[in-house]
Amino acid sequence: MRFVPSIAGRLHSAFRQFRWKSALVGVVTPLLLAGGYGVVFGGDGVQGIAGEIVTIGRRDIVLSIKALGTVTLANEQQLRFNVLGKVEKVHVEEGQEVQRDDLIAEMEKTDPLADIRQAELSVNDAYLSLQKLLASRDQELLTAQNAVRDLERQLTEAYGEVPSQRQQVKDTIEQAKRTVLEKEAAYEKAQRDMAVSIQDAITDIDDLLDDIVAVLSGEEYVRGGSRFDTFDIDFLFNDYSLKNQVEFSYYDATNAYDALREKYGTVINVEDTRKLQTILTDAIALAGQIVDLTGLSYEFVQTAVPSASYTDSDINDMKSTMNTARSTAITLLDTLRDQQATLTLPGKNTTLQDLEDAEESLALLESQQENKTTAADDQERSVTNLNDKLRAEQAQLTQTQTSVDVQINQQRNTVAQKQVALQKAKRALEKYELRAPFDGIVRRIDFQVGDNLLADANETKYVVLENPDYFIVTVQLDQVDVVHVKEGQKASIVFDALPEETFEGVIDFIDTTPIQSSGVVSYEVEIALQPTGHTILSGMTAKVEIEIDARENVVAVPNLALRAIGNSSFVVGENGERFPVETGLSDGTYTEVLSGLQEGAKIQSVNVSISSNQDGERSERSSNNAQMIMRMGGPPR
Repeated sequence: MRFVPSIAGRLHSAFRQFRWKSALVGVVTPLLLAGGYGVVFGGDGVQGIAGEIVTIGRRDIVLSIKALGTVTLANEQQLRFNVLGKVEKVHVEEGQEVQRDDLIAEMEKTDPLADIRQAELSVNDAYLSLQKLLASRDQELLTAQNAVRDLERQLTEAYGEVPSQRQQVKDTIEQAKRTVLEKEAAYEKAQRDMAVSIQDAITDIDDLLDDIVAVLSGEEYVRGGSRFDTFDIDFLFNDYSLKNQVEFSYYDATNAYDALREKYGTVINVEDTRKLQTILTDAIALAGQIVDLTGLSYEFVQTAVPSASYTDSDINDMKSTMNTARSTAITLLDTLRDQQATLTLPGKNTTLQDLEDAEESLALLESQQENKTTAADDQERSVTNLNDKLRAEQAQLTQTQTSVDVQINQQRNTVAQKQVALQKAKRALEKYELRAPFDGIVRRIDFQVGDNLLADANETKYVVLENPDYFIVTVQLDQVDVVHVKEGQKASIVFDALPEETFEGVIDFIDTTPIQSSGVVSYEVEIALQPTGHTILSGMTAKVEIEIDARENVVAVPNLALRAIGNSSFVVGENGERFPVETGLSDGTYTEVLSGLQEGAKIQSVNVSISSNQDGERSERSSNNAQMIMRMGGPPR
């Protein structure tokens, strides 16, 4: 193939402008390959460009920056004291070798040592105060925590008692309701019992009247209204006056009985206490009359005289019957009076009073429940109060902890400040000592023991220290390269005077002040070189290489084989087919292939050779250098 003149011209120009320097990562220059070869004639020789088929393999790709540098002596310093005072000791002599931090000279230290002692005492005092605060903090927090725990315990117990208190109130009300029901039943039973007692008493009175009539008249009888209104004494007696009393008493009792029956009927079935009380009063009055009647009748039969109709035995039977009637009447009266005694107030008996008391108790309990004044409500209010107290104690605990912690932190700050003051005092002591900043040789000492030195720039007495084995190699990097280096990065150095030796240095300083020359902006980079054991002098030149990136054993293609369309790259196979590829790191000659191409593949590339006939000699530059030229000049797209 034959290149167009513009491409050949650009290549020739690039070779003329080439300087010794590796290429950085950039846009890979595409070359148009169509097979064959071309020759470009330059001013000094012939430049040949030919197509070739290459096999893809693996290789290491190292991206580095190369530059020329100059050596200078790194360390030479004039040392002096920065405080006013008198020289107390000089520990070295001129020409003596010293190591870094070796003590060279001292000034009197009375004042700084006193300052250090005072600072140490201040630190101790502040630390003791801190310990006191820490000790009291534990006690204060423990007290506050105990108060919180005590309230939590009380609150837990109170919470636990609320359900039981609620249940107890409920049970008490239920029991009160049952008591009311029981008292109601007892009251109703008492009413029924009283009615039955009155009914029984009236029946007994009726029987007694019949018994009295039967004894006195000796006749058979019929109860109630058929009873004789009048009767005759059937036996002989000897006390007519007593006989009249018995008759009148009988009539009174019979009339009272009939009136009671007429008023209340034959069956007493009344539940009204007041009405029962009235009946009971009338029954007691009637029973009293029956007692009088049986008493008079008993006295009367005592006057009976035996006769043909009534023998002594008959009279004794009469006396016995009447005595029994008298006892029965008395018992009947006592029974009715006992019933009357159960009435505590007019119209009330004890069972009614008990019922009303039970109802009042139930009403009180229900009122307390409704108005929330029960023991359970009191317990819930106690829980609420305990909750309030607990929150207050918790807030107090937090406040105490915060307050104590603030005091402790303040005291810790005080301790730290005192420690800083102590360190400052110790650093101030360092100003009274002159120490070697690096390994070197003492070249000159301008003062001696006893000299009074100033602490300002007017002081001209120094100790001069230098290190002839420590060098700095200074290189200039353009703005494209300098952004890829940083302090602490390693660099390889080959001195022109020692071409067989490679030394290792470390980038020590990057000067950000730009240097402009012929429109090119560059920056100085200082590379520190440790002692080597070789003779290296200030002003020597060296080649410096700084590795900034690397890939090991990766698939790579020659840069001259890469082509581009827009932002995409591809290569051309030996048969002309295109293979899109994803590229990675490039060292200016070869480029890493991340995907799209396998090891062993064959692709089209370019071989560039340059021949020169100057002095009858021929030199050739490989495609590697051609690629560097292409990177610097660049063909048209």
